[in-house]
Amino acid sequence: MQSRPVAVLAYAATMALAGFLLFQVQPLIAKYILPWFGGSAATWLVCLLFFQLALLAGYAHAYAMGGALPVPRQAAVQLAIVAASLLLLPITPAESWKPQDAGDPTWRILALLAASVGIPYVVLATTTPLLSRWLGHVAPSLDPGRLFAASNLGSFLGLLSYPFAFERVLSSEGQTRLWSAGYALYAALFACCGFLVLRSGQPEGESRPEPAPAAGGCARPVAIWTIWAGLAALGSGLLLATANAVTQWSAIVPFLWVVPLSLYLLSFVVAFAHRRLYRRVPFAAAFLVLACANLFAATPETTAIFLGQLALQSATLFAGAMICHGEIARLQPGPERLPAFYLAIAAGGALGGALVSLLAPLVFSDYFEHPLLLALTAVLAVLLMAREGLARRSGWLTAAAALAGLAFSYGLALTVWREIVPERPLVDRVRNFYGVIKVVREEGEVPREDTLVLQQAGVDQGAQFQAPTRRLELVCGFDERSAIGLAVTHHAKRRQGAQAPLRIGVVGLGVGMLSALGRPGDAVRYYELNPAVLDVATRRFSFLRESKARTDVLLGDGRLVLERQLAAGQPQRFDVLVLNAFRGASPPIHLMTREAFVIYLAHLAENGILAVNFEFEIFEMGPLHRGMARALGTEVAWFAPGEGDACEGAISWALYTRDKAFFEIPAVKAAISPWRDDGRREVVWTDRDSNLMSIINWRGE
Repeated sequence: MQSRPVAVLAYAATMALAGFLLFQVQPLIAKYILPWFGGSAATWLVCLLFFQLALLAGYAHAYAMGGALPVPRQAAVQLAIVAASLLLLPITPAESWKPQDAGDPTWRILALLAASVGIPYVVLATTTPLLSRWLGHVAPSLDPGRLFAASNLGSFLGLLSYPFAFERVLSSEGQTRLWSAGYALYAALFACCGFLVLRSGQPEGESRPEPAPAAGGCARPVAIWTIWAGLAALGSGLLLATANAVTQWSAIVPFLWVVPLSLYLLSFVVAFAHRRLYRRVPFAAAFLVLACANLFAATPETTAIFLGQLALQSATLFAGAMICHGEIARLQPGPERLPAFYLAIAAGGALGGALVSLLAPLVFSDYFEHPLLLALTAVLAVLLMAREGLARRSGWLTAAAALAGLAFSYGLALTVWREIVPERPLVDRVRNFYGVIKVVREEGEVPREDTLVLQQAGVDQGAQFQAPTRRLELVCGFDERSAIGLAVTHHAKRRQGAQAPLRIGVVGLGVGMLSALGRPGDAVRYYELNPAVLDVATRRFSFLRESKARTDVLLGDGRLVLERQLAAGQPQRFDVLVLNAFRGASPPIHLMTREAFVIYLAHLAENGILAVNFEFEIFEMGPLHRGMARALGTEVAWFAPGEGDACEGAISWALYTRDKAFFEIPAVKAAISPWRDDGRREVVWTDRDSNLMSIINWRGE
């Protein structure tokens, strides 16, 4: 028999490192592939689903081995599997996985993750259930639960260290290689644990007496397993729905992934390791209040509102997860049934993830799963409060549960009413992997002012007047007086000849408004990621059909398509290249890095102009524009929208060009606006380092 201190040290270190690697690889690999799939928020949800499925596979493997093989044989088999998994390192995804089209990439992402990190992740997922059982073989007197703290500590360190340390100092490829080295260290530590089992003097046939089951342990197996899985599914679904809601209103960055996931993990730690901290009534009441506040949350138009809503969403998730996981912990069985318990939790987590990631987009035309999951959790909270009231024979507690349920029901009813009777009549709505787009009717004071508006995440993406005589009339921010209008009108070619044809490239189709700036002989080429946008722009709007210019649309992520065109020796030689993919509430950061700008400039003709629209009050874009211009040797100027009612909600532009004479043209010079900040600070984003905090608008203006 090996000494107890050696066993404790080996098992604790292995479980801690496994937890670290399990949770660090999630934001690591998601960020690596995020630019390949258009920077979509759904990429993170699919990644979460994959890791939940892989966790289920790991627990199922541990459960199957535990029921079929004695402990020493389990150790021998698992050591062979771990050794074989080393052949799959490093986990760096192959470039061949980059999508070649704009179809739904869900299954491609799942296959990519399975090929790059699937087996190592499943192996890591087996660590806790297997070592918990093995420790009873090596040191029967030691409670495996005491080592869970090491696993939890490793998990938190892995998750929190990524956005604050590893993401800052290492390239994405460097991160995958360092993680792979950490996995090799895990394999060595796991081998030590396995050898301790193999060298143990305890006979294989000896079995430990089964302890009396904990609360819930005497329930019918199928019923209790269903309750375990159902509660886990509710908590998991709430995590994914909350993560989706949070990332609708900001750029997709690992920090916003880590916050909900950390709180979800924290709820597990508190529920299982500090059970006395979970009290049904306080958490149920807190959830009902927070969930009701969520239903009334407005569009976060300033930094303060966004941070407040992030805190609200996070607190709601934590309270809901505590209810789910606290109730699961109350039903935890004895050690002999722990493998089945872990398997049920993993199965429930995967089920919740699948319902939100795969089923919800097919069933719901909008993100209705979030309020639905809030409602289901609220029902559970009310039932728990009522149960406590009956158990304590407390009339006031039962009444409080009823009142809380009524208050939440009122908020939910208002939410449903706003959906049935919206402020602006709904004309069309489409949901797919890339998000939800709506077409709404904006009714003016007179019929000639009526417009159709394209929306995404509650943000207007483009509009068209419905009066036949005004269908090519552009709204403020895109008309000939705007920065983009000045770029087309006063381009160097047009200064030499007013009718000179231009090649115009546009990343982001919207409703195709920029086609209205085209003249006979011009060519306007769009790059659009979302096929649904092209469908709606063609069916509901007429800019593409009625433009005087020749127009075409290439589907796919704009940066990737432009990159492939360069690699094929096909520079587009655009006279004006427009980045118009940022007016949604979730702007893709990968379009604003230095590497991306190098691609854009390579596609510009002589005296070409790069026009960038990234308008969201939460961010202060001035430092980034100035830094990019200096780094790439171009001039840049900021153009704010005009004043007046017609310009309400209009956008600003930054124009980049090496044609210095352009900014000296009187009409252009008069339209240049002062930077919103002090005009001094400069920031350069790269694919390796794009820190969102560097452009937060803390002034709240």
